Amino acid sequence: MSRGFTLLEVVVALVLLEVAVVGAVGTLAVASRTLAEAEHLERAVLEAEVVLDSLAGVPGAESGSRVYAGGRLEWLVDPGRDVVLTAVGSDGAVRFELHSALPSS
Repeated sequence: MSRGFTLLEVVVALVLLEVAVVGAVGTLAVASRTLAEAEHLERAVLEAEVVLDSLAGVPGAESGSRVYAGGRLEWLVDPGRDVVLTAVGSDGAVRFELHSALPSS
């Protein structure tokens, strides 16, 4: 009886290891993409908060837009002080749309 591994056993073990490594790398790529999207969304939400706070303090708030790192915010203010704020990413995709009412002055 010989001791050790046959060539076939080594090849099978290497193939299984390769599949595991490729799966792990794929998972890391997806996680990295998801993290980047979450950071862009967080930045857009923070910028939207700043805009809404600013609009709330202005009696004659008007519609407008603002560029931020990673995209653009656009808001529409109607005479009833209702606001529709849209965050658009640098790729042109809408990240979110927010409907809010400003306090009456």
